[in-house]
Amino acid sequence: MKQTILFISILFFVSCKQSAEEIPKDVIEKEKFIEVLKDKALAEAALNVNVKNAPGEKFDSVYNFNVYKENDITKAQYDSTMKHYSAKPAEFKEMMEAVLEKLNVEKAKR
Repeated sequence: MKQTILFISILFFVSCKQSAEEIPKDVIEKEKFIEVLKDKALAEAALNVNVKNAPGEKFDSVYNFNVYKENDITKAQYDSTMKHYSAKPAEFKEMMEAVLEKLNVEKAKR
């Protein structure tokens, strides 16, 4: 009987222990990633709207804003971070709301 109680107690304490989730080292910190997502949205919007009236074959030279380079990250880091946060829908939703808020601030400046 004592062994059963000991086993259940140990199982209870182990199951109640909050494990701090380790974030992989190649995942970009949340605030910086929000800025990256904002920059990416702005770059894609400019390209889609074609604000500079560039012909299709010259898009690459006219819209040469490199979101990864400007934010000092790699595409692999972006992909890893996107995968990491996409697996957490509630957290990702909060981040996207922050991106929308920042975009609205940018819009209000103009």
